[in-house]
Amino acid sequence: MTPPPPPPGYLPVAKWRLIDIITVFFGGIVGSIIVTAIIVLAGIDPLAPLPFSLIFGGQAAASFAVMWGLSQTRGSGSLAADVGLIVRGSDWWGIPAGMLLQIVIALITAPFVIWLFPDGAPEQGVAEIAGQSKSVIDQLAVFMSVAVAAPLVEEMLFRGVLLSWLVRRMSNTLAILVSAAVFAVVHLVDPNAIALVPGLFLLGVVLAWVAIKKGDLSLPIALHSGINLLAAISILYGSQLLEWSERQLDQIEGIISFFPF
Repeated sequence: MTPPPPPPGYLPVAKWRLIDIITVFFGGIVGSIIVTAIIVLAGIDPLAPLPFSLIFGGQAAASFAVMWGLSQTRGSGSLAADVGLIVRGSDWWGIPAGMLLQIVIALITAPFVIWLFPDGAPEQGVAEIAGQSKSVIDQLAVFMSVAVAAPLVEEMLFRGVLLSWLVRRMSNTLAILVSAAVFAVVHLVDPNAIALVPGLFLLGVVLAWVAIKKGDLSLPIALHSGINLLAAISILYGSQLLEWSERQLDQIEGIISFFPF
């Protein structure tokens, strides 16, 4: 006998509740607190790049563990069905596309950010700490936490758990907007991230729309990874890349000067 087709809609198997969303979010906070306590008790500066990356990793691991536990106890037992956690190699192009998307949204929001912060936007705490990375290990830890752990867990939470809960209570359009707003506002845990809120909201809209369009998180994870990867590169190597570009321009100008025009 042929099994019945799955019900229509975005992640139709998911049965998340509001309390589940809150539990996942605060579970991540508890995880970060535990790792922070261990690092402090060991006499290590928690605001150094490597320890801070470990704290972020603890937060991501705790959030993932809570989602997995809830999926096993009151969900279908499959994160693919419950939060759309699928990663396809064919969606690799989402990484460079996410880098391009980051540039486009930065250009769109730049006038608004300049208007709000004419003396320069405050630097996000994460960016300030990551920018102190000197060793290869520090930089690798930053890339793993920012471009791998964050996209995976944030997509599971905001475009998996939260978005699937919202689409059962409102139209897809409103669900996309609400999930994007929550995604942006949550980043205000660091008040210095306020200049990023307009861009984060637009990113949240795009990622939620793609998630609903595709039916899973494979492409949103790739896009989010590309977005964060470009941010990590600019934080870690921005000044070096700028200096390199200036040297190349000087050389080009020197070559051009030999030709009469």
